[in-house]
Amino acid sequence: MATFFDVSGNAEVNTLVERCGYATAALTILPIPGSEILGVMPLHVGMVIGIAGHYGHDLTTESATELILQIGTTVGVSLVGSRLATTAAKFVLPGLGGIIAAPFMFGSTLAIGACAAAWFANDGAISSEEMRAVYKRTMKEAKANFRSEKMDDDEVKSQAESAVQEGKKGGAAAEPEEEDPVARLKRAKELLEQGLIEQDEFDAVKKRILDAI
Repeated sequence: MATFFDVSGNAEVNTLVERCGYATAALTILPIPGSEILGVMPLHVGMVIGIAGHYGHDLTTESATELILQIGTTVGVSLVGSRLATTAAKFVLPGLGGIIAAPFMFGSTLAIGACAAAWFANDGAISSEEMRAVYKRTMKEAKANFRSEKMDDDEVKSQAESAVQEGKKGGAAAEPEEEDPVARLKRAKELLEQGLIEQDEFDAVKKRILDAI
């Protein structure tokens, strides 16, 4: 798979991260209840373990999970790992998946991958400011260059389905309870303020929520 932009100086890492990104995006279109929540952490963990391997490091599932959460803390984003999908599932209404949820999942995955690659490339010697810059830049570029047709690839969807099954075996997060409109608006506003969605995306979510009231 030819990547559209590099998240690292390693071509194999770039391919791995982009494929995982489209697999997480594909979670939003699978006809499986709670697929976004069940599959995202296994995909992120597998991606980080793969990235580590390309830089000569062996990570366990536990250490990869710790690094993912550490990245989230460092960049000031509380939406990493399983909570990322939970949040997306709660504030994105049915019918908006192709507009917001899929690009959001894709961008977040590539941003985590870029941060992990930067971490290993620098043997952990990367400042919080640099990490935040990598995350936000990659998130913005990935969402802007997202190609929805790529998440329909059979291999990508198969990867997503396998991650859902792995999530079920591992007792991943259960499907979230429905939030009221005010809570959805508040959550979307937080995403906007953190720079994780754009103003037009927030406006689309806001309009759909208000129209449903």
